[in-house]
Amino acid sequence: MEIVIGYALGAFVLVLFFISVVKMISSRLNKELNKKIDSLEKRVEDLESK
Repeated sequence: MEIVIGYALGAFVLVLFFISVVKMISSRLNKELNKKIDSLEKRVEDLESK
């Protein structure tokens, strides 16, 4: 019985680890996308002012 509980806890920890990795990757992608959007907005403003 203890072996089953150990495997269940190990699987749960692995799932939490993968969730945290996915969240970290998505937050990095969000930051990069926000930077690109900001630079595009600045370009559009510059073009509109010309």
